[in-house]
Amino acid sequence: MAFQAGRITIQDESAMLAVDSMPLKPTDQVLDACAAPGGKTVQIAECVPDGQVTALDIHAHKIKLIERNATRMQVADRVTAQQLDARQVNEVFADGQFDQILVDAPCSGFGLLRRKPEIRYDKTRADSERLHEIQTAILDQVAAKVKPGGYLTYSTCTILPTENDATVQAFLAQHPEFELVPTTTTQAVKAERETATLTILPNEFNSDGFFISTMRKRG
Repeated sequence: MAFQAGRITIQDESAMLAVDSMPLKPTDQVLDACAAPGGKTVQIAECVPDGQVTALDIHAHKIKLIERNATRMQVADRVTAQQLDARQVNEVFADGQFDQILVDAPCSGFGLLRRKPEIRYDKTRADSERLHEIQTAILDQVAAKVKPGGYLTYSTCTILPTENDATVQAFLAQHPEFELVPTTTTQAVKAERETATLTILPNEFNSDGFFISTMRKRG
C-alpha cells in the first residue's frame, strides 16, 4: 500500500548512490540520458522541487514505465519522459541546456551476478568492448549539453574496467573541457579510497556491484 501510494520506492542501495552523489540544487535542469524504468529519474526529481528532469529512453514502451513511476511518486509535474536515443541529443537539445546530466549507461550488468547468475553465460569480452563503444558515444554526445560549471555523472551496474574507468578515461581524453572530481556520497561510502571514481563490489556491502564517476565541466 505504501508503495502504491508513492510513499516509498525500491532501489538497490548501490544503485541509489548514483543520484546521491550528484550535487543537485533545487532549481537544476537535469537530463537523465538512459532513464528507464525511472528509479533514478524520480530520485532526482525529489531533489529538484523547483527544477525539471528530462528522462530519455530509446524504447517507447519504457517511456510509459518512467511516466508511471513519476506519477506514483508524485513528481510527474517535474518529469518529462521522451523517447530518444541518447546518442541523438544534438538533434533535440541546445548546448549548455542542463545543469547536470546522468548517464546510467547500458552495460554488461556483471554487478548483478548475485541476483542474475545467468549473466556469466550470456556475456563475452566482445560484448563488453561493444558496450564500451556505446558508452563513450553517449558521453561524447551529451557532453556539450552540460553548462560550464555543471556536472556529468556516469554510472554502470557492472564491475568490468572496460566499461567503467576505461570508458571515463577515453571520454576525458577527447574532452579536456571536463575534469574528473572525487565522487562523494552523503554517507561517505568508501571515503578513504585512493581513486576519484567509486566502485562498489558485491561482497563489500551485500549490495549489487556498481560504478560511479563524477566529471565537472570547466568554466
